[in-house]
This record gives sequence, C-alpha cells and structure tokens, in this order.
Amino acid sequence: MTSTDTTAAAAGEYTFDSASTEGATQVRLLADILDGHSIAVLEQLDLAPDSTCLDLGAGAGSIAAWLADQGAPQGHVTAVDQTTVRIPAHERITAVDADITTHKFGTERFDLIHARLLFMHLTEREQVLARAVTALKPGGFLVVSDWDCTHLDEMIVAASDEVADAFTAFQHALISFGTSNGMDPAWARRIPAAMADAGLRGITTSVFNKLWAGGEAGMLLHASNSRQLEAGLLGHGVTREQLDTLRTAMTNPQVWAYHWPMYTAVGVRPTH
Repeated sequence: MTSTDTTAAAAGEYTFDSASTEGATQVRLLADILDGHSIAVLEQLDLAPDSTCLDLGAGAGSIAAWLADQGAPQGHVTAVDQTTVRIPAHERITAVDADITTHKFGTERFDLIHARLLFMHLTEREQVLARAVTALKPGGFLVVSDWDCTHLDEMIVAASDEVADAFTAFQHALISFGTSNGMDPAWARRIPAAMADAGLRGITTSVFNKLWAGGEAGMLLHASNSRQLEAGLLGHGVTREQLDTLRTAMTNPQVWAYHWPMYTAVGVRPTH
C-alpha cells in the first residue's frame, strides 16, 4: 500500500490545486494527454529493474505507478506533490506531501528523477533543479517536461471567429494569471541550458504536440482549467461570456486546436 509522509513542509502557493474536485479532472486529463509521450521517453533510458526513482510534482500518480510497475520486484518510487491524494496505492510507491521548493531530498540518491509540469511554475526553478541534480546517483537521469506557452495565437486551427476570439483571450488570460503567480511561459526552451549549467551531460530534448478536436482530452483540459481558475482569469482580460463560449466549444468536434508544445529534456549526472 502507499505510505504517506505528513511531516514534510506545508504545500506552497501554486496556480493549480489538484486536491479540488476540478483539480482531479485536470490531473486525469493531463495524464491522458501526456503519459504516452512521457513513457516513450522513459522507455529509452537504461534503468535497472531495481532502480530508485523520484517523481516530483506527481499529480495523478500515473507516471509514478508506471515506474513502480517497471521496477518489480525490488524497485521503488518516491512521489512528491503538494498533495498526494490522487496518487494510487502501490506497494512500491511512497507518497510525500511537500512544498517542493523547501522539500529536503535527504541522503538517498536516485537512479531517476522525473518532473512534469513542475519547474515552469516555480520561481526558484534553477535552484530546485540544482538540488535535484545533487540527489541523483552518478549516471542517474533527470527528466524534465514543461509546456512552452509563447505562441498562444497559433494554437486554434478550426473554429468560428467568436470561438477563436474566446479561445485566444482565454489563453492569454491563463498565461497572464500564471505569470502573476511566478510561472515562466518560456522556461521550457531553456531547460537544456539549465541542465548543462547544473552539471548534467548527454542532454537530449524532444518536443511533443498534437492537434485535438472538441470532446478530446486536449480540449477538455482548457475547459477544466477555465473552471478551476475562473476568478483569477476574469482579472486578466477574459470575460465570463468568453469563458462560457470556450467551455461549449471545447466539446464541439468541429473545433480543433493544438495544445502547448511539451519540451522534454533528459540529462545524465556524470560518473566522475
């Protein structure tokens, strides 16, 4: 069964709240959208079956669970998030509730540290990344994935003018609100350089994007985000009417849009 450590630091202030009802929908949709990409990257790594892994910002716990399954019978995964209520019970997962900006990594060293949609939201992202590097074993892998949110006007592909305007207004409000909370919409493209500065080597990067139709996970995520963050969005340039238009459109299969490009970088801690 999953064990939960409640002695870690209190959760930090982040844009999203996965403990809420809408947060549960959000992390499920993110798993539907991104797990295929994340697993494809992780499958390329030379991880031993008894590897120790750390999943930072574990969300729904789907990647932690996949890693735990790969690590049978001796591997182990530590899953850290501001709230771990969504992480499934698993005999090889330890769930830790923590503010990742102040979380103490301790003396354990990991074969793999994975972080998806975490660092872009942290104001102390470079410092946390450097601490993560020190928690790797020599030869260990750091895998970091984040959205690049710098081309918002290029996302919508097929929609009426009214829907396109509402969609674009929502995107700009979402990123403006996130930025006001410390998010960096351009961080993803800097991940490889940040890894190199932190001492990692053998750095590779892949970019994942996909066109979605209304009713599919990539579109329903926008509607979910609009509901979870409505109060903040209304103060950043989108109207309630536009949010209503967006939510209806995200279920219409005749409306198509890309999601934000996902940059995933992999770096290795040198053995010497």
